[in-house]
Amino acid sequence: MTQTRVFSVKQYNLKDELSHDTLFFAKAAKINPMTPNDLTKNQNVDHVISSINQEKAIASLAALSYRTGELDDYLKQICQAVLDVLGDGAAAVTLYRNGKKNVIARVPHSPKVGVPLDVHGHLSTFVVDSGKVLRVADAVATPEYGNPPARFCSYLGIPLKLPNDEIVSTLCYFDKSNREYTHSDEQVASLFAERIAIALDNYELFLQLKSHSENLEALVQDRTKELMETQRILMQKEKLAAFGEFATHLTHEIRNPLATVKLALEYFERKSDERGNKRAMLAGSEISRLERMLNEVLSYARPVELHTSTLNFSDFLDDFISTNDAILNEKKLHFIVNKYAQPTIIADRDKLNQICLNLVRNACDAADQEQAITITLSTTDNMTDCPIGNTATLTVHNGGDVIPEDKLPNITEAFVSTKTKGTGLGLAIVKNLVEALKGQMSIQSTKEAGTTLTIHLPLAK
Repeated sequence: MTQTRVFSVKQYNLKDELSHDTLFFAKAAKINPMTPNDLTKNQNVDHVISSINQEKAIASLAALSYRTGELDDYLKQICQAVLDVLGDGAAAVTLYRNGKKNVIARVPHSPKVGVPLDVHGHLSTFVVDSGKVLRVADAVATPEYGNPPARFCSYLGIPLKLPNDEIVSTLCYFDKSNREYTHSDEQVASLFAERIAIALDNYELFLQLKSHSENLEALVQDRTKELMETQRILMQKEKLAAFGEFATHLTHEIRNPLATVKLALEYFERKSDERGNKRAMLAGSEISRLERMLNEVLSYARPVELHTSTLNFSDFLDDFISTNDAILNEKKLHFIVNKYAQPTIIADRDKLNQICLNLVRNACDAADQEQAITITLSTTDNMTDCPIGNTATLTVHNGGDVIPEDKLPNITEAFVSTKTKGTGLGLAIVKNLVEALKGQMSIQSTKEAGTTLTIHLPLAK
């Protein structure tokens, strides 16, 4: 719904004014008493001047152009137009917000423009507080309303009212000499004040609309990201469901003949000569490798089903190392274990064992002979970069072969591998299991530092 904001000069209550020229006129009347003819002549002159100034003001206002959001230049143009009509001096627009006064426009320019000032004792402050037009012929001689800027003497202040009748600003005009401001001067200044009030109100509406627009844009972006992420997860689940059905059928069809072949090889291994035994053993190891690959495919394709319980991660790690230390024997590797905490987590013991086994296997495959596999257990609080808050943190570090830089961003995706005989499913399975446990996984790999795989799992509450 569009609102049309209409302003009238009447809203400035031009009869409600303060003036310090009464005493001046009283003295002038005693010294030079006017005849009726003189009074008529002066009134005619004032009327002509008033008409000319108002025509100038209207012409100046017609020439002004306000673009939404470009308030500074527009206010400067109005200040200059005030000087063009009322004469050489200084014109300023002040804004009052949160107990502070800001000079938001001034001609000639002043370094104080845009700087918050103390509102106590200023001429414009009285205008805002009283809501009245203030005319001071000699502000130096009558300082009770505040002092004018240096080298200026007289003051004319017009309150600026918003449509809700709130007075938040003033249009100020200063003259360098004593000046008795007339009703005509006041009317001209009020015409400019009206235009400033409209601009200020429109500018506030523009800022509100801009803020709402930015908030809405940010909200739309957040919702779009959430929708895209949900869509990605759904598509991934659909792919995994189709792949799982295919993998289950394929594995069933392959395992039956493999079992038959394996039994035959075991028979030949017992009956044949040494050379035949070696070939039978080699064939058997390849069948075992193929079985492990099929198991990995099934593990990746199946939906993750969790059976969680409260675990002491430190105790679990001790059991895991003692059970799987044989994996180190082939390359004569050894474990270095650093435990800086004994965190308690909610996890599926079997799935956690599978996570650790895959991480250690990858580290052993990449490490050189007789190197160390370093396992570190610690905790991470929510003051660090970890976005999921307080966590138990497990890192597995190895030297040797590193992950190529071009493969590192995608190394946890399915079928991405650096091994010639790898399926590329090990780290993909680890990532799925970690995310199922509401954790996160990260990988760093450089030639200088080696490879470090880190998992974060939420602490038990």
